[in-house]
This record gives sequence, structure tokens and C-alpha cells, in this order.
Amino acid sequence: MAPSLDARQDMVVVEVPRLGKEAAVKAIKEWGQPKSKITHLIFCTTSGVDMPGADYQLTKLLGLRPYVKRYMMYQQGCFAGGTVLRLAKDLAENNK
Repeated sequence: MAPSLDARQDMVVVEVPRLGKEAAVKAIKEWGQPKSKITHLIFCTTSGVDMPGADYQLTKLLGLRPYVKRYMMYQQGCFAGGTVLRLAKDLAENNK
């Protein structure tokens, strides 16, 4: 029998930020700048909803400053993927 929705939600709440950290650590390394230069964090997921959200958890896992501006999108599917890419592009181009 498959785990209940609650059991799966409990797994996702832990694993989504952890996977986000793995991806972010690689991206920060490729970027080559110190974490202290990060001003914004954009995060989207279609898996699980938790408060405080995965964006907050990721900020803590990465050791980012508490005043990093966070944008979180839950349960928006493919729409969120395109939206966060556009938002990231706009923020990067307008906050140099």
C-alpha cells in the first residue's frame, strides 16, 4: 500500500529544500561569487506546501542573510517554471 498523503507530505517538506540546496550550491559555485552578494531567492515547487515555506528553509540551509528577498510559488506547475525564469532575469538585469 502506498504511503498516505500526510506521510508523503512529511517527506516532501524535508526533501524539497534539501534538493534545492544541492542545486543552489552547484549554481553558486559556478557563479563564483560569495553568498553575501545574493540579494534575492526565487523558489517554486509543485510538491508540498509548508509554512514557513521551502524558500525560508533553503535560506537557512544555505546560510544566507535573513534579509534576502524571497519569492515563493507553490502548486503552479509549468506556469511557475516560466514565471520564475522571467522574474530571475528581470531581477538580475535591474539590480546590477
